[in-house]
Amino acid sequence: MNDDDLARECFVIMPFGEKPFDDGSGNSELVDFDRIYEDIIKKAVEEDLQEGGEKLIVRCLRCDEIESAGLIHERMLQHILKADVAVVDITTQNPNVFYELGVRHTLRDRVTVLIRRAGTKIPFNIGGMNVIEYDVSDEAHKQRSRQGIASFIRNGLLSSNRDSLVYANIPGLEVTAGLGSLSDCDVYRYRLQTQPAGKVKELWLVTGDLRHVNVNPYLEERPIDIWVSSENINMQMARVFEKSVSGLVRYLGSRKDETGDIVEDAIADELRDLMRGRQQVNPGTVVATGSGALLESHKVRRIYHAASVYGTIGGGYFPIANVEHCITAALALADRESERDRQRKGDAVPYTSILFPLLTTGTGSSNLMDPARKQLRAAIRYLQARAKVTALDRVCFLAPTKAYLDAYRLVLAELDIEQAEESAAAATQTPSSATKGSARAATRQDSAKSKT
Repeated sequence: MNDDDLARECFVIMPFGEKPFDDGSGNSELVDFDRIYEDIIKKAVEEDLQEGGEKLIVRCLRCDEIESAGLIHERMLQHILKADVAVVDITTQNPNVFYELGVRHTLRDRVTVLIRRAGTKIPFNIGGMNVIEYDVSDEAHKQRSRQGIASFIRNGLLSSNRDSLVYANIPGLEVTAGLGSLSDCDVYRYRLQTQPAGKVKELWLVTGDLRHVNVNPYLEERPIDIWVSSENINMQMARVFEKSVSGLVRYLGSRKDETGDIVEDAIADELRDLMRGRQQVNPGTVVATGSGALLESHKVRRIYHAASVYGTIGGGYFPIANVEHCITAALALADRESERDRQRKGDAVPYTSILFPLLTTGTGSSNLMDPARKQLRAAIRYLQARAKVTALDRVCFLAPTKAYLDAYRLVLAELDIEQAEESAAAATQTPSSATKGSARAATRQDSAKSKT
């Protein structure tokens, strides 16, 4: 993704060109919808939305502006699904527009903005929805309409409020789509502005399968010390066959025989012992265990278990309130463990890096932006506030798919965190011999610790 592509999409559903409009009085007139698109919708989204509040990068797209091969209906449906925002003009009561509105409300629970020309009648089935009215003949009215569209979009993107009639009336509905898995383990580096300036702190986006982290050419020399596993508040790790970070960490950290069968469930057993029979922990609690076989295979020194979800009987799992607090708790625990080890043994190697999955139960791209923003911001605030004292110099986030990577990169662009110039070719770089020595010393130390 180029920097120019770092923007949320607002897909606009409306008629094109000039279309007749009857306000019910029997007088018909031609409405120039291209002018409405340029003067009201685009200016509201790409200009007014940028004024005040948190920075949001959004670009408008209409079906006639899509430059790609393929069937127009296929392209249209893809954009209806993937767009973070949809603006729908119901002025002409166009059947195509209402069809696409229905598809949007089925595929996305938010943010869909309805607009209409002054005098348009609202059909009964959407009569209870907010519809922003515009009047192109009145400049002041146009400005209020633009501000109303911008406010609706801002509030929708920065909250978890649903505006889809479908999702409001069918609890538990969720639509998922392929998120574009990433096979290569690459690193995107972002350097933070901190005081004092000599304290270099970075955010890393690590792509691909967790199994490849720390074993590609670059990370093998700069392994990430701590991996974070998302757990429920009962601190029960996922089963090894489940498609989750917890299940994979559990399997990779277990001791296995020659055929790959588990003979010692090392990480899960230690976590169970630490619970001492307790049924659950407070939401947001982070518990540290050893890394089992991951120490030898991936040079992972510690596993942190974050109580980030809670379960309901027959209802599945849901994220805890303020799940981003898990980020701060894990970072603080890393610093406490580094200080504890230093006091016990003066030459102990501190924990300097940590890897988080995105802590969310969602599987669709619509569920990624909000948690990504909150969790990245929690990491940034911690590193900047404690730059003088924290031993951490790398906070990493796992991006297993393109959708995750795009969400992270867009959020960082909106937070004005710039990518380091050398990030793109991270996998081909070689760290200093001092870094190599520290990594080897840490591995030897933790190996010795695990045997005692």
